[in-house]
Amino acid sequence: MLASELTFLKYLESIRTEFLDTLFEGITMLGEETIIIVLMAVVYFMFSKDLARKVFFITVVSLSANCLIKNFVKRPRPFTRGISCVRPDTATGYSFPSGHTQTFATWSSTFGFCLKKRWMVALSVILTLLVAFSRMYLGAHYPTDVITGAVLGMGFGYAGNIIYDKFQNKNKLYLTVLLLLTPFLVLFLIKPDAQYEDFFKLYGMFAGFILSVVFEERFVKLDSHTSITKKILRIIICVVLALIIKEVLKALFTVQLLRLSLALDAVRYFILVFLILGLCPLILKKLKM
Repeated sequence: MLASELTFLKYLESIRTEFLDTLFEGITMLGEETIIIVLMAVVYFMFSKDLARKVFFITVVSLSANCLIKNFVKRPRPFTRGISCVRPDTATGYSFPSGHTQTFATWSSTFGFCLKKRWMVALSVILTLLVAFSRMYLGAHYPTDVITGAVLGMGFGYAGNIIYDKFQNKNKLYLTVLLLLTPFLVLFLIKPDAQYEDFFKLYGMFAGFILSVVFEERFVKLDSHTSITKKILRIIICVVLALIIKEVLKALFTVQLLRLSLALDAVRYFILVFLILGLCPLILKKLKM
């Protein structure tokens, strides 16, 4: 299988052009964290806090599973076998399965299944295929990586909706999943590897998400029924703050010691999510926005 996959990737490498490189770099961004931040802000402040929380929860669980599979399978990237990679900074961690593909497949299918819109599910499939192809075209993944990522993403989107709706106490569900992930966090700290970085980020995001939900429900309760102008301003403020805080925390929490670096990755993403989903709504409420 590997030989035929490499042959296919070499063919894609041979047909690269500047236009196609730019096109597929744009498409691959649909599976990146910046797009997720913007998406969550739009859904959270424009439409529904509950829907945003649902999509965020299912996506983080899906990506946590993706990281665990990657870190136990440990499949090297195609560029370690002679395939050049366009925009290699997006190809961190191990190769199997594709994180970008699974990310996009998860959150897009979650929307489709949640809203019960067939056209959204169909669009999710089409765009997932494009994201999957972009990862191969850019030299970041093998065909089996993206196929598995797409299937897992759709599976988490479908099953996640069903399981999430069955739990009346959402906070109990959140804490249960966090506890299930904690032993892996400890294991990866005992035997640190730079490739575990994404798992620590996700764990921090999830912990920050849980605290922000509890904090917002008890002390904020931001009213979603407001003018469209205020909603747009909320989104802009949230996204700008998120991007600024993300870069500031990255600069402040950069260290050379690997074990400490991984722990700080979890801490900075915990702070980032709590500030955006917990404290930012409080500030908006105080400002009457």
